[in-house]
Amino acid sequence: MVKREIARQATFEAWGALTLRVALGGLLVFSGLTKLPAHTAFVSTVVRYNIIPAPLATAYATVLPWAELIVGAYLFLGILTRASAMVAVLMGVTYVVANISSIVQGESRCASCFGQATSLPIGLSLAIDFLIIGAGLYLFFRGSRMFTLAEWLGVNRKSH
Repeated sequence: MVKREIARQATFEAWGALTLRVALGGLLVFSGLTKLPAHTAFVSTVVRYNIIPAPLATAYATVLPWAELIVGAYLFLGILTRASAMVAVLMGVTYVVANISSIVQGESRCASCFGQATSLPIGLSLAIDFLIIGAGLYLFFRGSRMFTLAEWLGVNRKSH
């Protein structure tokens, strides 16, 4: 009986990690895709935050949509899951910093979080950012290899 309960809990955790991984991956892919068509406007927005020097802000804003696409796809497919999850955490931290900067500057909406797809209230945007960080940390420390490319290929490595 105890063995069956442990197996059931492990299965529940594996399905939960799979759901979290696919949702986080999908969110990042969506975020990256929505920023690409309005890339120039997104770069201008990031530079206007005045958090880092303009050349670094431009480089960050140029790379971010592509990083979101790649990391999101890796999470969605289960490729390098732990490394991708940690990169998602780091991106989430930068999103929090940008949103706090927006609050300090008196803005009430995040107009560039999802490119031109939608404009979110800052509070909702911050909540999503913290969920990204939490989901990434969970996947990094407790994530499952269930339905990952590594599992499918039979790769038995700790860094999945």
